Amino acid sequence: MRLLVFEFITGGGFNTRPLPASLLQEGYLMRNALLDDLSCIANLELFVLQDARLSQADLAAKERWQYIIVTQQIALQTLLLTRQPDYDAVWLIAPETEGILSSWCQFFSVQGKFLYTSGAPAVAKCQDKLETTRLLQQSGLACVPSCVHDGSTIYQGGSWVIKVNDSVGCDQVYLIQSSEDWHKVSAKLISDTSYIIQPFISGRVLSLSCLFYQGKAYFICCNQQHMQAEQQQFILSACTVNVQHKSDQHYQTLCQQIAAAMPQLFGYVGIDFIQMEAGEDLILEINPRLTTSYAGIKQALGINVAELVLNLPSKIPVMSKIRNQQVRINITQENSYAN
Repeated sequence: MRLLVFEFITGGGFNTRPLPASLLQEGYLMRNALLDDLSCIANLELFVLQDARLSQADLAAKERWQYIIVTQQIALQTLLLTRQPDYDAVWLIAPETEGILSSWCQFFSVQGKFLYTSGAPAVAKCQDKLETTRLLQQSGLACVPSCVHDGSTIYQGGSWVIKVNDSVGCDQVYLIQSSEDWHKVSAKLISDTSYIIQPFISGRVLSLSCLFYQGKAYFICCNQQHMQAEQQQFILSACTVNVQHKSDQHYQTLCQQIAAAMPQLFGYVGIDFIQMEAGEDLILEINPRLTTSYAGIKQALGINVAELVLNLPSKIPVMSKIRNQQVRINITQENSYAN
């Protein structure tokens, strides 16, 4: 099979705009971990998109790899239409913000390419955090309470989180703990952008890595997200992959409930949630794509998740763990890769 790997940040998705340093390192982590997994699979020819502004040091392509360099002068969709005879399927990693992930899912689907990620309908639901919460609550799942934030919203004390309704990661996610914070954040908000507000809930920020296929879920591991707030802005500094070993069956049940509520999810999915001090889990959002935690799964468990996903249409995934350890993935915010 000839597979196109398109990680949006590193792969030229912003070739006409400045590269977002806050997302670039996570893009590299996910893409390189995916390529490492895919390089172990026989009979697979890889085409990898790479923004021309990034370091060329990693372009010593392995056998069966071909890099496609995306310059600032290239219209990316035109390039991919020109190259579409070269590849049969696509592994897409992109942010949900501004409908980026769903629009590219639609682009490749129109070409008749098989997507090793959830399709546009599932992505459209997940990128709308309010819609995700509504769907999950209808199925009896506990979620962090969310409502629309607009110019009429008044600060009434306490701690709150304001975020863009289709934000990704910590991008435009703000912590409010005082009236002063409220006014500072309000000045940063962009007009004509949809925001939501949630109560700040104290607890562990965790995520689940899992696979989905035709309404069934296959839990892989639980991960801890190490968060901090600077000048009212949340920052993800690291994640520890494969924590909470004793709760595997509980998380398998939770993933299956989500699969029943959102049966269109396919492939690798990340589920962010808050584990409260009393033990209750409140779902934050569903990420219908690779997440940063993916970068530590092989080292933590010895599982080639990419191979499981490629086999999904014909083979039920079996989590044959050859080790069971925690792995910390550190995330730097500096754009150290740009030329």
